[in-house]
Amino acid sequence: SNTSRHLAEFWMVEPEMAFCDLQGDMDLAEAFLKHIFKYVMETCPEDMEFFNSRIDDSVLATADNIINNQFERITYTDAIALLEKATVKFEYPVSWGADLQSEHERYLAEQLFKKPTIVTDYPAGIKAFYMRLNEDGKTVRAMDVLAPKIGEIIGGSQREERLDVLEQRMQAQGLNPEDLWWYLDLRRYGTVPHAGFGLGFERLVQFMTGMANIRDVIPFPRSPQNAEF
Repeated sequence: SNTSRHLAEFWMVEPEMAFCDLQGDMDLAEAFLKHIFKYVMETCPEDMEFFNSRIDDSVLATADNIINNQFERITYTDAIALLEKATVKFEYPVSWGADLQSEHERYLAEQLFKKPTIVTDYPAGIKAFYMRLNEDGKTVRAMDVLAPKIGEIIGGSQREERLDVLEQRMQAQGLNPEDLWWYLDLRRYGTVPHAGFGLGFERLVQFMTGMANIRDVIPFPRSPQNAEF
């Protein structure tokens, strides 16, 4: 995507926790962000003051919001209901089963809740086959952390550890289980419930510093139509 929030090459921080469910995944994601912001505020206060005075005068308020407020948690289904009731006009239509666009994510985190928001239990059809299927058979134990001004900053899930369900999910998404034999073997020969997430590092830096374009937070940005040598 050729936007101010995307890079063609980027750094991803990816923790994976054994014996962890979706609740633990959300707890770690929230604690992780809080720790990073608190550490930066304690060790680099002059830098944060600089960004607040020169780049975005809400930088310090954003950090305080992250550190001192509990993140909002809401299911995808409830998020869709709130978006359908919104008085603002969205470019992309809102309907259950469609993925949230950046404008929807930012509305939830920036205008409605005014703090980071964790959306959970997305429709199975729009998420990866390895995300654990819920008891309703329609949603999966996925979660996205949405940040004001940025949108999605973390994406994660509890993984599907049940071999039979995993095979069914592959087939439902048009994947050949034989091509992914090695992944199935991880479950076939022993596994545990586990969960994890990915944090886009440059997007975190953009969020923390208030920079308008993600290409300005990495020394050598790689983006569409830009591979100069």
